[in-house]
Amino acid sequence: MSGQLRVSEVAQLVGVSPSTLRAWESSGLVRPSRKGRNRWFSQQDVEDLQQVASLRSKGFNVPAIRSLLRGGSEPQADNGQHASIFEQPLGEKLRSARKRRGLSLREAGDYASLSVSHLSAIERGEHNISMAALQRLAVGLGIQVSDLFPSSAHGHGRVVRGAARPLLGTGDPRVRVESLSIAPQLLEPHMYTVEPGGGSDGSYHHEGEEVVYVITGEVEFWLNEVERHVVRCGDCLTFPSTLQHRWRNVGSDQLQMLWVNTPITF
Repeated sequence: MSGQLRVSEVAQLVGVSPSTLRAWESSGLVRPSRKGRNRWFSQQDVEDLQQVASLRSKGFNVPAIRSLLRGGSEPQADNGQHASIFEQPLGEKLRSARKRRGLSLREAGDYASLSVSHLSAIERGEHNISMAALQRLAVGLGIQVSDLFPSSAHGHGRVVRGAARPLLGTGDPRVRVESLSIAPQLLEPHMYTVEPGGGSDGSYHHEGEEVVYVITGEVEFWLNEVERHVVRCGDCLTFPSTLQHRWRNVGSDQLQMLWVNTPITF
């Protein structure tokens, strides 16, 4: 590896899009050197960015990651209170929910169409779980996907600050889901940020209605494997949640979309 790398080269090594790297730079997570209009990344920058990607996939938010990279132990939340950066991993939460329900690995896996070995690896944090499988598994475990968000998502107040959104880490670095509300009653809004090729990786359905507004990029939706909709920047898709639905970022750029469910089922 050469001593200095371009954005596109680093993006490939880290496994994210160039636009994500630029967003991380804007957030102060990395400071590449500049020569003219070009950014140049060192080997240390690459290692730091790989750590950032790993921490994001585990549910750490930007302030927490910034603190960790600087050797801190507990960052301050925007409301002046301490925000714990150490959350129980997703796999451990799923295992706890399964045991509370009194289900074996096989019984829980049947709900999500997962093998015993795959679900066991997910609980140990060794495998990722797709959004579709996570939705199906949550139904089988008698929980909502939002129950798997960091505990700060269930606090009190009305404002969720942009730099402190509770993050659901599925372990898939291509898909990031952030909560936009605290203890919602009827409407459940989330911000999805999805790298090219990322998506639900399967179909799922539940009660309710959904609204998806695309902020940047484009996303392909299949409803009941019959209706195909390509939703682009500025477009809005509404559909009943009872339809089997799957989706994927089919564009070459990062996808960002506002997704609202009602009633609360996520």
